[in-house]
Amino acid sequence: MLSLYAPLGLLEQGRDLVACFRTAEAARGAKCAAEARGYRTDLATDLPEGDPLEAFRVASRPFLVGRRFWIDPGDPADRHPPGSRIALRLPASRAFGTGGHESTRLAIAALEDEVRSESHVLDAGTGSGVLALAAAALGAPFALGFDIDTDAIFVARENARRHDFGSRVAFCVGPAAALSGRFSIVIANMLPVELLPLLPALAARLEPGGRLILSGIPADHEKDLTERSRARRLRLLARYRENDWSCVCLSRVSS
Repeated sequence: MLSLYAPLGLLEQGRDLVACFRTAEAARGAKCAAEARGYRTDLATDLPEGDPLEAFRVASRPFLVGRRFWIDPGDPADRHPPGSRIALRLPASRAFGTGGHESTRLAIAALEDEVRSESHVLDAGTGSGVLALAAAALGAPFALGFDIDTDAIFVARENARRHDFGSRVAFCVGPAAALSGRFSIVIANMLPVELLPLLPALAARLEPGGRLILSGIPADHEKDLTERSRARRLRLLARYRENDWSCVCLSRVSS
């Protein structure tokens, strides 16, 4: 339930579960939802100095994602991935996206199926930069991640510096409407309430025959989203499911 409000991180403290959110609005929404289901909650807005995710990073262990990735959300270390897995080193931070959430894993699975050696990729609402970096690691010659959150872009650029393929990824701050150019893959991992207003601008960035990958969709919202996409002449090519989350891959219908 808390995942619907995009927490930056979760931490168990005894019998309590502590969730950190990017905005006060998201925290209040999560509080109301929890209380509506009978959970006791406390809301803290004045946090002491320090890094609330430090304990999470210390306790974190690397994990496998998709067919090709090994993600390390802990503090930077020299641990190596097993076999031929590609390492993504993404220390848990205030920017959403360490690869642990179903929506991120589904988006990475879709990228594994769609990225080609000639793919130029646009990552909308990039957060930590995980999807843009995954695209570059899969062989995309260029990936651009954008976000309206300046802090997220700072974190994404730091993450890019940890990877050799990070030199093929760029990040910028700004709204979708400010973008130009065409991309063979446009990907967005966000809730439908955030995604639907951006859909026209994202679809406009697709080159002919391009793919629009949308993740972060609660499974019971998938039908509504695909119907709205169809109204914009986007057809469903593939869907991915994990637990109660969906990811869809769409392509523009030829005129």
